[in-house]
Amino acid sequence: MPSTPSVWLEPCLAAHRRLEEVLSRGLTDEMARRPSLLPGWSVGHLLTHLARNADANSGMVEGAQRGELVAMYPGGAEQRQADIDAGQGRPATELVKDVIEAMQLLERAWASTSDEVWATALSRTFGGVRSTAHTVYLRWREVEAHLADLGLPELGAPAWDGISQAYLDAEWIEQTAQLGRRLPQGTAVILIPGDRPSRVYGSAEQPIQVRAEPRRILQYLMGRGGADPGWPPLSQWS
Repeated sequence: MPSTPSVWLEPCLAAHRRLEEVLSRGLTDEMARRPSLLPGWSVGHLLTHLARNADANSGMVEGAQRGELVAMYPGGAEQRQADIDAGQGRPATELVKDVIEAMQLLERAWASTSDEVWATALSRTFGGVRSTAHTVYLRWREVEAHLADLGLPELGAPAWDGISQAYLDAEWIEQTAQLGRRLPQGTAVILIPGDRPSRVYGSAEQPIQVRAEPRRILQYLMGRGGADPGWPPLSQWS
């Protein structure tokens, strides 16, 4: 069986196309300066991040092709933030061009990656050493989540309830796997999404009910709001 991570690669490419479609509808300089839905970041910050994240992923996979373990951001968090700050104030046309060209370079790097590299190579993300194949999933997450974070409904950018079904199903597995350790000590929740079996996470005799549409629950799990006042606070996810 081929080791190409098609289960992540194909929907990530589809998310790239969705982002391109949104940006093709006429991003203006005023929109680029507007606050995004991420506190402290404008739309320009977010688009610059998406471009530099694509570059970082290109660097990791190209390093993997050479047999090298390459860090996502060689200069660490400081480099990541400095690059975002340096690019966020550009005109909208430059921001759009940057994002699209960075995605094209990444897609070419992915397309030129051999089956053996996908099967065995490693890359270094902020979260530690990951399989290079898994970095495709992490890129998919960036694009899907930040499409909703843009806050540009007039250009067709989705709200959180517009994330793709494929991403919802994949991220649900990722987020619930770490939910128990993110809850306050002595707390448990029972997630009741309605479209999949309910399940208890954490440790307590009386779990708190988290009953909502699954996309709203995922929004809460990922720290994007949407929580009822009675739902417990969660520590940072990774």
